[in-house]
Amino acid sequence: MELKKLFSTILLLTAIPCTLFAQPSVTGDTRFARGATMAFGRIKSISANGGPAIAKRGFCIAENPNPTVDDSVSTKMLSSNGTIYYFVNLKPATKYYMRAYATNQSGVTGYGDVIKFYTLPKGNVTYWYNNGGDDAANTRINNALTDACNIFSNLTSIQKKFNVGYSAGTPTADCYYDDEPWMNMGANSSYQRTGTIMHEMQHGLGVIPYTTQWNKNILRSGLNGDGNGTGYWLGDRVSEFLDFWDNTTGSRLNGDYQHMWPYGINGAHEDDGTLKTYYANAMIGQALGEDGLEHRSNTFAEPCYLFDQEDNVKYYLKNESDERGLYTSYLTLTNTGALKWKTMSSAEVQQNDSAAWYITFTPDNQYYQFRNVATGKYLTYSSAFMLMNRETITNADNFHLMKGRVDVGSGSQAKRGYWLIHPTGNLTPNCLQANANGAIGSATFNIANTATAQRWLILTASEAEQIEANLVEDIKQKTTDVLSHIKPLAEVPHTERVEGANQAFADAISSIESRIASSNNITELGTLTDEATTAALNFLSGVSPTDLSKPFDLSYLLINATLDSNSDGWSVAATISYACAEFYQKTFDFNQIVKNLPAGNYQVGVQAFQRPGSAADAYTAYNSDNDNVTVFLYGATKAKKIKQICAEMQTRKLGGNESTIGGNKYVPNNMEAASIYFKKGLYQNRVTTSVAAKGGQLKMGLRTTKMDNSYWAIFDNFQLYYFGDVDPDNPTGIVEHQVKQQTADTWFDMQGRRIQQLPTRSGLYIIGGRKVIIK
Repeated sequence: MELKKLFSTILLLTAIPCTLFAQPSVTGDTRFARGATMAFGRIKSISANGGPAIAKRGFCIAENPNPTVDDSVSTKMLSSNGTIYYFVNLKPATKYYMRAYATNQSGVTGYGDVIKFYTLPKGNVTYWYNNGGDDAANTRINNALTDACNIFSNLTSIQKKFNVGYSAGTPTADCYYDDEPWMNMGANSSYQRTGTIMHEMQHGLGVIPYTTQWNKNILRSGLNGDGNGTGYWLGDRVSEFLDFWDNTTGSRLNGDYQHMWPYGINGAHEDDGTLKTYYANAMIGQALGEDGLEHRSNTFAEPCYLFDQEDNVKYYLKNESDERGLYTSYLTLTNTGALKWKTMSSAEVQQNDSAAWYITFTPDNQYYQFRNVATGKYLTYSSAFMLMNRETITNADNFHLMKGRVDVGSGSQAKRGYWLIHPTGNLTPNCLQANANGAIGSATFNIANTATAQRWLILTASEAEQIEANLVEDIKQKTTDVLSHIKPLAEVPHTERVEGANQAFADAISSIESRIASSNNITELGTLTDEATTAALNFLSGVSPTDLSKPFDLSYLLINATLDSNSDGWSVAATISYACAEFYQKTFDFNQIVKNLPAGNYQVGVQAFQRPGSAADAYTAYNSDNDNVTVFLYGATKAKKIKQICAEMQTRKLGGNESTIGGNKYVPNNMEAASIYFKKGLYQNRVTTSVAAKGGQLKMGLRTTKMDNSYWAIFDNFQLYYFGDVDPDNPTGIVEHQVKQQTADTWFDMQGRRIQQLPTRSGLYIIGGRKVIIK
């Protein structure tokens, strides 16, 4: 009988469909958000995978690397272009692992990929209120302030106290930026709510028209007429959050000088009372700080877990600047233990533990530590960067990592560098910088994209190999691009000043092109761009143009000469639109320094004009003896006024918003119209200057010390032309001269005879070796 029962049981089990045991298929979104005590995730897709229907779904979380539904789970959700699941009451400053799950009706659970993250240290946003309103107003305001402070404290690491006063004369509410900001609450009950108070708190956190990055140019896409930051916020942390929260891609936070969209809650009409809006506002505040917004006068940015490290993995550091070893070198130690960036390949660096680093992270302060593998010593900063033995980590060994906003390499293997910043309790901390000739030093943190010498790629062994292979193609393309600019120099009509200059240039180009085609050695290829620019320098130093209408065009040496979308490469930011740049009622010195130039004469050019005042004022000035132009185009010590707007007024409209002057003439009245005029070739300006020695540099740009009411300057298309030893303003070498009383024995006629007395009539003479026309 027992055998018969066993046989029956086997038959029953084999009759159960295998689909009952099918595991659901779960794909979680790799994007997520986290605060101090909360975390958020999305599920991309769930499939029953041929099994029973899905009964439960959500997220599970744990402090171990493989969370399951036996750990903590959450089915809390809110709606934002799909479903966001979230956890509450997490431990601050703690490493967590979470993943999506789905359980079918048979109790079988499937999981998505694990996401590792650290919660933030718990924020401490508090308030003091003077209770100056009536009982109802005080209750509303206290409740709203409590809610706002709790949301900020649980979703951010921000430390801030707000002092709040009731002010019946305040139309809505306002708040100032300070370490302990003052907020005024008016009598309008629509503004005595959680969301509108959070909006005011954002002003106290730096979203204001003052001196924070919100008002500056580096992290904003433009400037308004008062010189305040406006337009898109360019920091990636905010964009990454918005992409997740709105379930989209390519997000940018927009704003003016003191408002932001979306989730800025810019008035009672935007306070919808939802957790979606309130949570987003707080987490945008945190992300703004992680991007570089100064929440306090002693915090240049909020530290957080950005580089995803593992404690026992060896990492290798490569500087982001191509002049500081991007293509050739890694950070390592010398025989004496000093830091240095040194030429070595990815294969060589993996055999050299002096160039390897263990990286750890401290959740309580959100700082990283770097320990050299060969020596066991920690990277530390105390007036300089050095290595030290440590039994216990000190503040000197802590580094705030900020991620760069520019890709290094291309395609799927592109990487981002990091600033390694020592937090010093002020807005100008020091960071690790690669200097010339392999040297390592400290520099004041510069948040600009152009500060490549301050940023470091942090790579595993396999990533070092990948980035090296990627950079091989990158440097080949870069060198090819350089050659595309310098090869046409040989086609400019010219004569040799140094015998063999043409052949040497041709040989150098041929050698570089041959190695591009045949070599994949990054160490060899890493020198090619320098070789190409040196070949161009030597060539130009040995020739002069013979047709002054066709000089050597060196505009390719300028960074961002056409100002298509930003002010990168230039000393200050201008407002950029329609691929041109402007300043309005604001003085400026907009320049860049071009280096490694041949000696000789140059012309600096730009399309530009100034409108001194209104269009009518400019027209009146133009017809007087003083055109009122205050902007100068300059190169080195030479400067020349740019054209006044009326200098090239038109008798018919060209397009855009134009002003009518003089009854029937037209000039541009906005950036769009100016760009149209520029495209027609109008408003060209040039100034002649020179560089004294081979390998010298030239500072060039536009400047003014006076921009009165309605003064407008706009420009585009900078140019740089080289004329060798010929002066483009005086190609014959003949100058006009008014006869003045001087010694006669320095004068010669064209036959070389010394003139015994001063010339009494006009003619061509030689004075001090120069041909001079005497009038």
